[in-house]
Amino acid sequence: MIARRDLFRLAGASGASFLFAHAFGGCASDEPLGPPLPEDPLGRWWLSGNYAPVPDEIEAFDLEVEGSLPSDLNGLFLRNGSNPATRDSLHWFTGDGMLHGVRLEAGRALWYRNRFVRTLALDATMPDNLAANRANTSIRAHAGKLLALYEVAVPYEISPEDLSTVGEYDFAGQLRRPMSAHPKIDPTTGEMFFIGYAPFAPFLTYHVVDARGALTRSVEVEIDHSSMMHDFQITESWAVLFDLPIHFDTELLESGFPFRWVPEAGARIGLLPRDGSSSTVRWFEIDTCFMFHSFNAYETAEGRVVVEGCRLPSLWADGTSDASQTPSPWRWELRLESGTVAEDRLFDGSADFPQIDLRRAGREHRVAYSLQFDDVGDREIAAPNGITKLDRRTGERRVWSAEPGHQPDETIFLPRGDGEDEGYLMSMVFDGTTRRSYTAVFDATRLEDGPIARVHMPRRVPFGFHGTWLPNL
Repeated sequence: MIARRDLFRLAGASGASFLFAHAFGGCASDEPLGPPLPEDPLGRWWLSGNYAPVPDEIEAFDLEVEGSLPSDLNGLFLRNGSNPATRDSLHWFTGDGMLHGVRLEAGRALWYRNRFVRTLALDATMPDNLAANRANTSIRAHAGKLLALYEVAVPYEISPEDLSTVGEYDFAGQLRRPMSAHPKIDPTTGEMFFIGYAPFAPFLTYHVVDARGALTRSVEVEIDHSSMMHDFQITESWAVLFDLPIHFDTELLESGFPFRWVPEAGARIGLLPRDGSSSTVRWFEIDTCFMFHSFNAYETAEGRVVVEGCRLPSLWADGTSDASQTPSPWRWELRLESGTVAEDRLFDGSADFPQIDLRRAGREHRVAYSLQFDDVGDREIAAPNGITKLDRRTGERRVWSAEPGHQPDETIFLPRGDGEDEGYLMSMVFDGTTRRSYTAVFDATRLEDGPIARVHMPRRVPFGFHGTWLPNL
């Protein structure tokens, strides 16, 4: 049995996307093929195809560029994801963290590196379950620190120079609770906000970090159970919490995956004062659902709070490999004056891994980006097959549809002007016809025209969870 003190230090449950592997059709290609894609003899999708781990750490320099890289795109594109060092794992969420980095400068792709996050779990070869902090979910920078995040565990600091691991980072000993995978940074104040959930009381804690990187406030939130809160949001006045029916279940602890779908618990969105002046949340009941990822939240002129995200009608209802639901873009309007919620689709179609111009975080945004997905049809799985751009003011949608056999991962928006689509989009794309990956760079104003540049990787990059862009300063 895992001790409580160890759970707070080591426990983690990546709430990353439920999207699963699918067969890639092959069209003829003159590109050299990579090694054959692995196929797990037990049929586990997270150890097959491009979800399967790569075995080693490599680096390559002066990468091949197809098209023209913008000369003003100078920085480091980073991806984090699950890559079990033993090449075996209980679940996609329990693999060791591996970072993939591409350095761009002055129209050139200087290098590619991939490195394991050297966690205690990796170096000690800890048992394969969610109780080991694998630092495999996201990667975020704030106040000069680059942090690899898990879900309910402390982060690991990473060197941006070579992707080496510096060590665990606990904000000078002030962080005694977990740090979630999706912190939010206020574009005006420079403060960073995050939550941490835990299997034992206190189940939820809210944290504030100032612009210099000092943890200034930790508030134990009043809640009587542990639910998976992969994401949260901020507005100018509120921290926005998602209490949805994936709950921690101590009876499942020994199985290594102690979460289950409990629709009878209902679903709700909570508002907590952003300044941490209270631990009391005002809750708003919503239709039963789950959401891994949200676009944004903001306050209207009428004082209402709008939340937009990617909604699943259910999750893991038939076990933790259940992928029978496709995420839909959704909008909730919380009416503080009446305590009611109006909710509906944001637009037709499917969406996940949402992205906005982060200069609009916590304020009303105009443009929203996301991955779109194929129609599951008679299959049990869904996969990204393109990128969608929504103009929320006009309702216009533009789409880049990937070529057959090509699958994008999460996009990152990189601004270059004042407009919310004036910039670049970047995504790591797997090419199933060559069994290699490339970094695709789009002009966000002309997304539907396809990549303006493709930086070809020396290998396939396994499908991961989340990434970031670290500009040269």
